[in-house]
Amino acid sequence: MKKSAGWKWVNKMGQAWINKNPKDIPPLFAEKFKYYETPFEKPLTSKKELVALWQDVPLSQKDVSFDFEIISEKNNRYIAHFQASFIRLKTGKKTLLDGIFFINLNNNGLCTFFKWWWNTKENN
Repeated sequence: MKKSAGWKWVNKMGQAWINKNPKDIPPLFAEKFKYYETPFEKPLTSKKELVALWQDVPLSQKDVSFDFEIISEKNNRYIAHFQASFIRLKTGKKTLLDGIFFINLNNNGLCTFFKWWWNTKENN
């Protein structure tokens, strides 16, 4: 079965997270984009801001896992359900995330709009 552009994009995002490589994030985005780390914050709009945000991942997480499924796709708009886990380096606690990505891609498969929501559970 052929994978959609949305599936390929989310997979690359997940691999960048697993590999803890912030420099793999900006190439996923178009020159003009909006990235919402949370639905209520002002969006990031520059690749420099993206790298700065994602720099925290290798400094704060280890043993990252990521899985997802595309639950909706229409007109280059995708909704993905994801599950991730990692160990917080400061506390040693395992953190579980269950959430949603909302993504718009351009015709080149680059993201022009990204917003995500998640719930968190931490275990000792």
